[in-house]
Amino acid sequence: MADKTAVTLSSNGGYWQAFFYDSMGRRKARSLGPKDEISRRQALVLCERLAVELHSQPQRADLGRAPTMSEWVTNFFALKPDLGDKARRAYRMAAEKFVDFVGENTRIDRVTASVAAEWVTRLSTPVVTERKGVKKEKTLAPATIANYSRHIRCLFNEAVHQGLLLTNPFARVRTQPKKVERSWHYVDRECFTRILGACRNDGWRCFLALQRLGALRKGESLDAEWRMIDWNRRLITLPESITKTGRERLIPLDPELYDLLKTVQAARPKTDVLIVPENEVDRSSDSNQHSRFRTVLKKAGIASWEDLFQTLRRNAVQDLRDALKDPWAVTAIAGHSEEVERKYYLGHIRQTDLDRVTGQGSSSGIQTVIERWASLSEKTKTEIICLVVSSETP
Repeated sequence: MADKTAVTLSSNGGYWQAFFYDSMGRRKARSLGPKDEISRRQALVLCERLAVELHSQPQRADLGRAPTMSEWVTNFFALKPDLGDKARRAYRMAAEKFVDFVGENTRIDRVTASVAAEWVTRLSTPVVTERKGVKKEKTLAPATIANYSRHIRCLFNEAVHQGLLLTNPFARVRTQPKKVERSWHYVDRECFTRILGACRNDGWRCFLALQRLGALRKGESLDAEWRMIDWNRRLITLPESITKTGRERLIPLDPELYDLLKTVQAARPKTDVLIVPENEVDRSSDSNQHSRFRTVLKKAGIASWEDLFQTLRRNAVQDLRDALKDPWAVTAIAGHSEEVERKYYLGHIRQTDLDRVTGQGSSSGIQTVIERWASLSEKTKTEIICLVVSSETP
């Protein structure tokens, strides 16, 4: 292949043009600007700069005209047909904020690292709003800014993968908050039993139990179907079509979850497909679901906590960590990436870990047994008592 980094100056009517060759030896042209604004000497300087740029980064010779921000956002969604509704909304919200900042007609190759840093700075700046004569200062949380930056970085990563850009201007932008919160509220079994008792219907009971006892994500709980349950093996098989990672996942059924699902299924029509029916749990609004959950907690006499639904799943993962010795088995059941597992769970010293070493938690085992017994159904308790009595009978 020809290795030509020479750049020559030419003109096309009223515009200066620079001619060079790409990696395949094909002649290409780039406009330098109108002649009435740029002199020949300035145009020659621009040609020399382009020659230096192509010599240090030969790949740039193969790049065509980059799309505008508006065009690229549209193309990005076309390249990602498997994005879920929630992810699509998150990408679109971040993209709208960034496009408003740089302009919809700005080409993506004109976005530099300094522009990315300036945008993040703008997001971090407090905004004063006025409503009914009352001024209020609003500042985005660091986690929110990191979330927006993460989505825009993914947007530009795809442009790099498609060969439209050589580097990602957001490559060095922080996309995680500085401090990763590893402590969260723990909903014990006794408390969760009270929550289930305050639910308005079986759909809500299954919806919450699949998250707290099965470690399913909120969306996975809503999409789970009865046919996915293997009652003999006590497993739920989540197909790749409903998991966040796009991989099939096996979920072992906790005894309390198994009993609940068995009871609910027996009372349901055989024609029901979803474990959580659409007429019992509203799917149209996340805020509506949060509002209904807070109503349930208030009815149960329990104070609400941060990250209502996410905390339930984290508690389930925490219980799995206590029950299983292999952390990567927990990762597979929960459907976590290795990054999430390391960041939030591995290396996290829990009180139970300290108690095992110091010997101060000897009574915690008894408390766990008491809570576990209280969470069992009356039928299961009766079966255990009968089994114990029969084993002691000579």
